[in-house]
Formats: sequence, C-alpha cells, structure tokens
Amino acid sequence: MHTTPKIPLQKIPVYEIRLVQSRRPLRLAEPSLSDANLAIRTLHAMLRHVDREHFVALFLNGQNQVTGAHVVAIGGQQGINIEPRTVFRAAIAACASALIIGHNHPSQDPSPSADDLHVTAKLAQAGKLLGIPVLDHIIVTRDVQRSHSMASRGTFPDEA
Repeated sequence: MHTTPKIPLQKIPVYEIRLVQSRRPLRLAEPSLSDANLAIRTLHAMLRHVDREHFVALFLNGQNQVTGAHVVAIGGQQGINIEPRTVFRAAIAACASALIIGHNHPSQDPSPSADDLHVTAKLAQAGKLLGIPVLDHIIVTRDVQRSHSMASRGTFPDEA
C-alpha cells in the first residue's frame, strides 16, 4: 500500500483592517462642504497651529458631508513624500465617496508649487481609477485669509 507523504501546511497571516480614531474629533460648524470656503475653514482648523507641513485628506460621503479626516504625512527637513496608496488606504477603509486633499504652507505663501500640482494630478488619476474622486486640493496658511483652492482657482490639473 502506497501512502502519500504529508506536506506540512504553511501558516500565513490573516489580516483585519480597522479604523481607529487617533485623536480628538474635529469640530465643524458645517458638516457639509458645499463650497471651497467651508473646506478651507475646515483645513485651517486642522492645520493652523502646526509648525511643519502636514498633508491631510478629508473623507466625504455622497452628500459631501465630512465623515472623517486623516493626516496622511508630516513633512521633515527634506520635504514631504505623498504616495497614492497612503492617501487612499484610509479612504477605502472609511468607505469615503470622495476626497478633498489639502496641506499647509508654513512659508505663508499659499501658491501651489510644481510638486503640489504633480502630486494632485497623480492623486486625481488614482482616485478616478478607484472610484473615489479628488474634488479639490486646498493649500492653507496660518492666516485663514491666505489660502488656495485648486478647484476654485482653476489650477486643478487637467489630467484628472
């Protein structure tokens, strides 16, 4: 009688994805972002006191109501590196229907750099592919009067 040798089973990890609230909630006067000014105020509330560049994503549902926010990256001496997978990982887990991305310019000049435009185009393409559109990219400064909405100012990249 011929017996087949037993092959040991390989153990592979099983993963779970969970959303975890990482800090105190963001308090909003307007839960729905119907225009760029409301999005600017929301991002300014998140970023006005930080001393380094922060890149964030606001998660929106189908009615453009903010359902969450995520600090994607914090800049260092050599700038800030933004990859689509780090932006969309939390958005997918949060079941976001759309995103508004934003960051602060500690220099107090809200004008988008060439790198800002390049990153926005890359994220807009990724969002289109994933079915989570990027609606705007907003740059804020410490002064709420000095900001830049790419969608409102016509600088949102055409590749989107």
